[in-house]
Amino acid sequence: MTSPAIKNTSGVTIEDLSLSFGSTQVLKGVNLEIKPGELFTFLGPSGSGKSTLLRAIAGFGPEPEGRILVGQDDVTRLPPWQRNVGMVFQSYALWPHMTVQKNVAFGLEERKVRPSDIRIRVDAALKLVGLLDLAERQPSQLSGGQQQRVALARTIVVEPRVLLLDEPLSNLDANLRVQMRREILELQRQLALTTIFVTHDQEEANTMSDRIAVLNDGIIQQVGTPLELYDRPANRFVAHFLGTANLIEGTIRKTRGKTVFTAPDGTAIPVEGAGLKSGQDCTAMFRPQSLEVLPRGRGTSKRTGELPGTVEHREFLGHLIRYAVRVGKHVMLVDETHQSGEAAYDAGDSVIVRLRKEQIQILQTQ
Repeated sequence: MTSPAIKNTSGVTIEDLSLSFGSTQVLKGVNLEIKPGELFTFLGPSGSGKSTLLRAIAGFGPEPEGRILVGQDDVTRLPPWQRNVGMVFQSYALWPHMTVQKNVAFGLEERKVRPSDIRIRVDAALKLVGLLDLAERQPSQLSGGQQQRVALARTIVVEPRVLLLDEPLSNLDANLRVQMRREILELQRQLALTTIFVTHDQEEANTMSDRIAVLNDGIIQQVGTPLELYDRPANRFVAHFLGTANLIEGTIRKTRGKTVFTAPDGTAIPVEGAGLKSGQDCTAMFRPQSLEVLPRGRGTSKRTGELPGTVEHREFLGHLIRYAVRVGKHVMLVDETHQSGEAAYDAGDSVIVRLRKEQIQILQTQ
């Protein structure tokens, strides 16, 4: 028995795509290039347009402006059943009165595939997702994770050019979510199938994706690998949405050959970077793990990159301790790795916050 083979996986090109529901514009001039065999994620908050964009690729919803290409084929105005893309819905959408085997076979029967071939392909798909032994069960007899696998097998068995996953893990508990995202990633790699994944969960996006498009208000804010987006966010929204970030507004000043970011309260932080101009309004972004907390006596507040502050509160998160330190009029979050036996700072302690300038990103004011 052979495993399902995806013979013609394709990339997806989206050109100037806009889409409205009545007078409400949900997508606003989206342009994307998704590579063949890539696991690409649409990431954003509720209402950002990510599921609408996925459904537009599948052919559901109002007809958009612009173009959607699967491979070289313009599918913008084709009905869903002519696009040869497979979609796994958030609710799984399994037929409750059919067995697992019948659910997976349904799409092939609709395509008039020969019965002998259907059995071979269904068994191969179920074997691939580890459910061959459960082929005669009803969906109600399966766990949430098993139902998810049935939905995947039903989609893969028809050999789609592109696999679309609309928040498929949102109905699972935390531990099962972790297990299933690993299984989905392994399956995607095994099939080398172009996959587009929608989620609002940054951890899912970071652990599974080759690249991510961050959406907000129907506009793509940035596209890149998880590391690129985290380390080099394009704006405040991306910085805040992908992980915790300290964001301080201020102005660039240059004195005596040094470049300094200065906040309105006088807090001054040394920065580096080509193209920074004196008088430029901007936002300084730095992650909590980029900071270090020292006792007031050990640091020197006059030293470059060291700022005097006071601990306002702390959170114990198991593997790390998160401090909120007030520096001037700003509260900076600092993450420090927790080591057994080491003392922690208390609220009210006077400290020095040390920040290396190479860890600071300067974002343009929008």
